[in-house]
Amino acid sequence: MGPRSRIACLFLPALPLQALLRSQPELLGTAVAVIDAEDKSSGGRAVILAATAAARAKGVHVGQTLVQAQALCSPLTVQAVTEAQQAAASDALYDVASAFSAAIERDQAWVLCEVGDLGQLFDSEQALLTALSVHAQTVGLRPNLAIADHKSVALQVARCRSGGVLVPSGREREALSRLPLSALGLVPAQAVLLDKWGLSTVGEFAALPRAQLASRLGLAGQKLHRLACGQDDTPLSVTAPPPQLHEAQQLEDEVDNLEPLAFVLRGLLDRMVARLQSIGQSCGDFTLRLQLQDKSWDERRITVAAPTRQVSTLVELARLQLAAAPPKLSICALEVQTQPTRPRSVQLQLFAPAGPQPERLLTTLARLEALCGAGRVGRPVVPDSFYPGQAEVLPFEEPPPVPYQPPRAVTMPSPGTLPPLPVAAEPGPLPNLLAAHVLRPPRNATVHTQGRTISFVHAEALAGPVRRCAGPYRKRGSGSQRQLRDYYDVELHSGELLRVFHTLDEDRWFVDARYD
Repeated sequence: MGPRSRIACLFLPALPLQALLRSQPELLGTAVAVIDAEDKSSGGRAVILAATAAARAKGVHVGQTLVQAQALCSPLTVQAVTEAQQAAASDALYDVASAFSAAIERDQAWVLCEVGDLGQLFDSEQALLTALSVHAQTVGLRPNLAIADHKSVALQVARCRSGGVLVPSGREREALSRLPLSALGLVPAQAVLLDKWGLSTVGEFAALPRAQLASRLGLAGQKLHRLACGQDDTPLSVTAPPPQLHEAQQLEDEVDNLEPLAFVLRGLLDRMVARLQSIGQSCGDFTLRLQLQDKSWDERRITVAAPTRQVSTLVELARLQLAAAPPKLSICALEVQTQPTRPRSVQLQLFAPAGPQPERLLTTLARLEALCGAGRVGRPVVPDSFYPGQAEVLPFEEPPPVPYQPPRAVTMPSPGTLPPLPVAAEPGPLPNLLAAHVLRPPRNATVHTQGRTISFVHAEALAGPVRRCAGPYRKRGSGSQRQLRDYYDVELHSGELLRVFHTLDEDRWFVDARYD
């Protein structure tokens, strides 16, 4: 490959069929007809959008009604495809092109990308075509491929010729001459007029004089003639990538059980992770949307602690959240959305113990949260407050690796001398420390006072007269906690040591700690 500018086109023939086969590859090789999901309720009047080769061999073609197709082909599998599924297939085609080029122009059924500077990566353009085809198959697509000097030539060839086609420089008109006129993208009025002229191929149209075409077809005729001659050098109109990865699945029958729902969800996440892997990204937090029986949507945010490509981990996280809060009605459609995230690079250390695998850690945290409740699993932190014993729970973050510290150098004694013997330090008195067993939430208490001294405390599983009392220690919290409290340390006659506080604003008593 030379450094000249070259354009590759990836074209999806029968986009509705390609979108269906991505989600149901087991239908390959069978007689299948595709209809629009919105026409499913119209029964036999639904129009065929696409059909497999096995169905077309028996006379099924695009535009027939479902009744006509079933009369020609029996048995015929009829499947409905949604706009969301077709959009996902189109976005997946863009993902394939973005793995090879940054300059991409797209439409619903095709993408064009600049590949003229890939000569240092591929020995030949045929090797590049093979790489594009293999990359497309990893996301479940089978596009037509073409490479040419001009984007219009590559698009016309890919529309009409299957497989991979290379158009050498300077031979564009020869490559286009045998293509049907439909390759030019004619509007119906133009197609009818050219058919009246007896034209059927692009080469026959290119042989007409361009000056006289202007008087018959106007400026559009001149543009079509340049396309037919391979002389259109319009540059690529670069299209921005989709903001999110989106996959959808319409269910044939409503699902109200977790296990079949998890099976369908695995297929969605398989396709989404395959697209992420094709662009070198991973899956972080993702959104799961469930269309319920009453056509409402149940939307859930699935939190992922570390970006991953493990489909089993993502399915388990979603399954645990669905098990903790099941949908209220049966489910008839699913959608997943995510933002591509850079994979986390982990460098293992030679002198430090290996930590838990991120995927297993994610699943463990999700199971703990399903058992303990939302917001109760994470890492504890001390908030900015003057209240004693306060704590908050933040989302779990794996601690950074501990840097390796080499051992200190040992000073060797000089020859002929002995090292000094270590002198053992005399043991000192052990400090008399108390540990506070904090009660969360604090227990409501009934307290009797005599002036500023507490004489009796009654709380859950704790009651008795007070032997000694220390306090009050008045504190006002900081941040969002501005409540004024009086704290006391009390000793019951039973020997219990408690920390009690009184909220001055609400005039309520609580026991919030036991000293052990």
